[in-house]
Amino acid sequence: MKNLLILLAVLGRFLPHPSNVTPVGAVSLVGGAKLDKIWRWAVPFIALALSDYLLGIFKGVTPWSIVTPFIYGAFAINIFLGRFIKGDHRYLKLGGLSLVASLQFFLISNFGVWAEGVLYPKTAAGIVQCYTMALPFLTNTLFGDLVWSLALFTIIERAAQWVQKRSLQSVHS
Repeated sequence: MKNLLILLAVLGRFLPHPSNVTPVGAVSLVGGAKLDKIWRWAVPFIALALSDYLLGIFKGVTPWSIVTPFIYGAFAINIFLGRFIKGDHRYLKLGGLSLVASLQFFLISNFGVWAEGVLYPKTAAGIVQCYTMALPFLTNTLFGDLVWSLALFTIIERAAQWVQKRSLQSVHS
């Protein structure tokens, strides 16, 4: 499962998609919910670092910048949030925390864009302009994170149920 999540996150950044509609946010949130201690952290960051590196090679984008720690930090918060998706009403928690994850990513990553000082002046008007210009990306992030999170979480839950059912069948055979 770990390798598939990494592959999905990396491929999701390369395949044609609307801006910010990738599985990376979902992998960090769902990974935080479903993966073991070290892997909940390793999987999203391996996927991010690998896809950033490959995007640099194949798409000519700068793989890392001053904004990168803000982006990676926002995904770390997603991983932390994922730990609260368990027990009763977990799909409701997943939906709510997916929205929280999208909003905090928007706020933190765009603060990093503003702090970089390249696109917007380092003034109050500059940060307002930065967040205003980023609003279309927020819509996409909200949609992408919600859809990808629900899909990944459901697939992982159904696969676990299937494995458990198969194990019980083999024990009783």
